[in-house]
Amino acid sequence: MITPTDDFPRFLKSWRANRGVSQLELSLRCEVSQKHISFLELARSAPSRAMVMRICDSLDIPLRDQNALLVAAGFAPGYRESALTQPELSAVDQALTMMLAQQEPYPAVVLDRLYNVVRANRGAARLQALLFEVERPEDLPAIAGNILRGLFYPQGYRRYIKNWDDIAPCLLRQLRREIYAGGGSPELRGLLQELEQCEGVPDDWKQHLPGDWLAPVLTVDIEKDGLQLSFFSTIATLGTPLDVTLQETRIEAYFPADDATRKFFAQA
Repeated sequence: MITPTDDFPRFLKSWRANRGVSQLELSLRCEVSQKHISFLELARSAPSRAMVMRICDSLDIPLRDQNALLVAAGFAPGYRESALTQPELSAVDQALTMMLAQQEPYPAVVLDRLYNVVRANRGAARLQALLFEVERPEDLPAIAGNILRGLFYPQGYRRYIKNWDDIAPCLLRQLRREIYAGGGSPELRGLLQELEQCEGVPDDWKQHLPGDWLAPVLTVDIEKDGLQLSFFSTIATLGTPLDVTLQETRIEAYFPADDATRKFFAQA
């Protein structure tokens, strides 16, 4: 058993507040007394491993943070954090490869929790090469390795996005929602602060609504050297992950929003 720390009561209160759940409600969900929850938050009682897991399930706490709660309570982490290339994840690795291939000729990327590009299909590589004006993937600048930095930084491809003023606030609000849902990840908070300080971010991004919003989804509209492309995207996650990496892995697929975009990639 790992030595408990003083962090568990603080973690528990923080997550309960984050989810807007009272001590009474949490006690009902965990099938214990309210007094027991109170004693846990006051460090007057120490939780069992089973109790920690019941709390995590009741508050829908992400696997990474479940590990942090377990360690704070004096227990070993409950979930591994594996690289996609490790043998035990080979089936998932193959599934991701299949999903990227099925999306061809249209772009698709696999992202980690900080929006870093873990892998990309040929359609995505072609789009990146177009926007960053390179011929080979190895010539891409470092900024291309992160979807959000590539879109927000002036040296990225934001200058080619006609509706950037509408896209940027939506993405910042999406990132903020992820931070709230995930309990305030310091890495995501740092990314949000970094992006909102980029030149040209609208001051009203927290309340901004897209203008002339006629379509059912907000598209990314690109114009470069007379070429006009329009996309919308979908994000897929794994349904029953038991590994931290897998829970945080996302597959973002881009679909053409008009015939011109469809024809551009069909001719690739």
